[in-house]
Parts: sequence; structure tokens; C-alpha cells
Amino acid sequence: TKPFTFPDQRNYNLNFAIDGVVTQLDNTFSNQFYQPYIGPNALNPGLSGLTRMGVSDLFEDHKIVGGFRLALDLNNNDYLIVYENLKRRMDKRISFQRQAYQNLTDFGVEKVHTHNVRYQMSWPFSELASLRASVMYRNDRRVQQSIDPLSLREANAFDHMAGAKLEYVYDSSMPRGLNLWTGWKLKLFAEYYQQPEDRSDMQVVGLDLRHSLRIHREMIWVTRLAGSSSLGSRKVAYFLGGVDNWLFAKVDNSIPVDLDQNYRFQSMAVPMRGFFYNARNGSSFGVVNTEVRLPLFRYIVNRPIRSDLIHNFQVIGFGDIGSAWTGAHPYAEDNSFNRVVIQRNPLTITLDSKREPIVAAYGFGMRTRLLGYFVRADWAWGIDDGVIQPRVFHFSLSLDI
Repeated sequence: TKPFTFPDQRNYNLNFAIDGVVTQLDNTFSNQFYQPYIGPNALNPGLSGLTRMGVSDLFEDHKIVGGFRLALDLNNNDYLIVYENLKRRMDKRISFQRQAYQNLTDFGVEKVHTHNVRYQMSWPFSELASLRASVMYRNDRRVQQSIDPLSLREANAFDHMAGAKLEYVYDSSMPRGLNLWTGWKLKLFAEYYQQPEDRSDMQVVGLDLRHSLRIHREMIWVTRLAGSSSLGSRKVAYFLGGVDNWLFAKVDNSIPVDLDQNYRFQSMAVPMRGFFYNARNGSSFGVVNTEVRLPLFRYIVNRPIRSDLIHNFQVIGFGDIGSAWTGAHPYAEDNSFNRVVIQRNPLTITLDSKREPIVAAYGFGMRTRLLGYFVRADWAWGIDDGVIQPRVFHFSLSLDI
């Protein structure tokens, strides 16, 4: 036999190849940062075309992702570029995002341009847990659209903000199918932001805990606990109700927003099925969601299923409970939901409301993958102040609860 000889050593030259391309319809804003406060009617940008492409090198030490979202009205557009350095144990990530949103105000038509730069470092303790720290700079520009001579002379308004975020992430989940997994997922986070000109600040703390348990064969029971609270002279308005990526969304405009909280940003507190957006609002929120997922045909048919639609078809039963509030807790006297203010010159009358601030819901739904999209249909009955509400139908395009 011939003696073994090692092959010639060759230098590795950094070379990128396409890692993935995504083109799809979308109905959500990016979760990279909080949306400027506009109101519950602006929680979704409308149906948009999302395109995203990623490239990486052979060893996956370096990744570049770029994308854009073009709205059908060409007003609410998004642009994103991300670079990740995964060469060593400390992962590094830098991203830039530009987002635009057009909104009707009491003074006319306003367009908000948000530019956000974020640098993140992630240190893994193990294959399951990591600590992530990031710093960011954000610039919001509000442009009054010209619809008359008065709005034409209106100057643009600018807002600058710098901040930092610390996260602890734990993930022991194991996939068992599309939107089916077992194990734990946990995220704890704390954020601090400051406006350098007027020294106003904002602090945000929150958690998202999920557990998935296999009951029998492919039947999965998923439970989620999530909540967040904003503090400081600037705050985030959380709007409870509805689901994420809700098509044909509806808003409950009967619940007033306490503008004394000086809201500068807004976010959705979902899911809370059986209700419209803004069923409750406040500077804090908490929700508990639980549902049983049954991939029906995989459960009853003990052989391979070729149809993707039938293979991923699921029926679910669920229950939700939660609230959004101002003050220390939902039953606090300074919770704006517990007060009714009546202005009758020269009198201002404040009434203590005895309504239940916590809402709940129950119902059933169906899931499947259709034309490459994970389609969700939910029929839910909300419980508000002890009264079962009329059924609400939610149709959305998103994974998980």
C-alpha cells in the first residue's frame, strides 16, 4: 500500500454565498425598536411586500442580511441591513434600519421617519443560555405634509435618543413540527433610554416565558407568561387586544388613552383574542396565554402525508387572560381605567369606576401552511367585566402565540 500523504494546505479566502431569500406579504412593523406614539389605529402598517436576502461565508463566521418592506401605498416603507460576526465566542451584530409611517393628525397629514442604529454583543454561557447587551441611537423626524399654505411653512420636528439594553435568553426547546415544540423559552430584559437635549429618560423592564409540553403523541400544550412596564418621563403605551399580524384588524376606540402619561412610543400587548386592539391600554401590561395544539391528520393517520396543507393542519383550543394599566397594578387608584373624568365648565368631576380591569377570553382555532404562509384562524369569546362578549374572528399570518 502507498503511504498516506496529507493534501496540500490551501489558504481559506473569505467568500460569500447566498444563505436565503424571503419574499412574502407582511402586515407588521419591525420589532427592532418601539414605534412612535401615534395611536391604536396605527399598530399595523397595512399589507406590504417584504423582501429579505442573506449571505454568509463558508464557515458561517460572517453574515449579512438586507431587506425592505414596500407598502401598497408606497408610504409606510422599511429598510434594513444587518452584519453579524460569529467568528469567536462573543457574537457581534450591528444593524441599521429606516422606517417611515404616514398618519392623519388633528393638524393634517404627518409622516414620521425613524432611523435606528444598534450594536449588540452576545455571550453564550452554554448551548441554551446567553447574555446579550446592546447600545443604540435613534432619530425620529416628523414631517408635516403640505396640504395648505399653513402646513407648507411648518418646520420639521426632530427627536434624538440614545440607550442600552440587557437581555438574558434561555432556550431549551426542541422542534416537533411546524409551530410545534417542547421545552422552555425565556427572555428577561431591561432597557434604558435618554434624550440628550432635555434629559428626559425612559426605562423598560419585561419578560417572556413559554413552556411547551407533549400531552400525547403529537398533541402539545403551550403556556406563555409575558409582561412589560415602562417608567421614567417618557413611556411606552401598550395596547392590549387582538393578535399579531392581524389582517383586517379592528380597534376599540371607546377606551380612552391617558395622555398625562407622556407616551412617546407604542407597542402591542398580544395575543388577547376575543377583543379588538385597545381593549385596555397603559404603561404596563401582563398576559397569560394557554392553548392545546393538535395536528389532526398527523395524530390520526399513522403514515406519511404528502400534502403540506394537510400535514401541518392543526386544531387548537385556547384561553387568554391579561390587562394593561397605568400605576402600580390594574386595581390601583391611579390606574386611568379606574377613573372617569367629566369636564363641565367650571367643574371637573372625577368618578371612580368599578369596572373589572382584567379581561379574559376563550375559543378555538385552526392552523395550516397555505402557499408558504402559516395561516391562523381564531374564533374567540371575550369576557369583559364578567360579561361574555360577542364572538370575534381573527385571521392572521404568524407563528406561535
